[in-house]
Amino acid sequence: MDYMKLIFNLLVLFIVAQLMGIYTGIIILNDTLANPYVASFAVNEDINEPINALYYFGFILIGAVFIIIMIRFFKTHEILFRLLEFFMISTSSSIVFYAISRIFLDYGYATTFGIAAGLAFAAIKFVLPKAKNAAAVLATAGVGAIFGISFGLVPAVLFLVLLSLYDFVAVFTTKHMVEMAEFIIKKDLAFTITAQTAEGTPRFVEGKRHRIDLGTGDIIAPIMLEVSVLPFGFNAVIMVFLGATVSLLVFLHLFLNKKLVLPALPPLVLGMLLFFLIGLLAGIY
Repeated sequence: MDYMKLIFNLLVLFIVAQLMGIYTGIIILNDTLANPYVASFAVNEDINEPINALYYFGFILIGAVFIIIMIRFFKTHEILFRLLEFFMISTSSSIVFYAISRIFLDYGYATTFGIAAGLAFAAIKFVLPKAKNAAAVLATAGVGAIFGISFGLVPAVLFLVLLSLYDFVAVFTTKHMVEMAEFIIKKDLAFTITAQTAEGTPRFVEGKRHRIDLGTGDIIAPIMLEVSVLPFGFNAVIMVFLGATVSLLVFLHLFLNKKLVLPALPPLVLGMLLFFLIGLLAGIY
């Protein structure tokens, strides 16, 4: 069935992003004390301060207002959105390229390589729209890892709960999340990962391509929590990973098979927290 293919394709991208984000988070945590450039990645000095969750949630709201204003008043100026995309891809993917290059390079060379590779990859996406999924995966891995090393468990959970509530309100009440998603999908910007069927399949409706997009925020959230729980041991990371993956499967099944329109973040966060608590109560970390 076509919807099974969509689920599989999206799930593969989701898992790859998580694995890359976890690896990047581990490398950054190991290098923080030795590399001043890496130490500057963390956005909070005290990772266990809960007020930081409120602080950065406020930034998310401001960012959403900014994007909505851009869409409503500057949507004909596509170059502005492409430049914003270029900036986001180059900065966030450079973190992942740094982590990958640390396998064979020292701190200094890895830093230079990461920055250069991030800029080069963003330029590739600028001229090659088909690189969208790869760009989204790298970007989410980098951003998720940074937020993961910047938030302890309690602030991370608080931040994700606030984001889940916001996601629900933004989809069903203000509906501005739907407006943003439609614009991003139309312009094929690398702020979602996309799975779609080929033309001519039975699930086509009036010749339109059957596709599903998952926002980068829905991928960053699991990576963030997976990296945040690293101090609890790798079993905790695995439980959060399983919670996110199982929750995504349930969400995609409901969305594609049952035709239920739901925001992805609330079930993802609920699943991750449930699996983490199961592991904690079972005493495996």
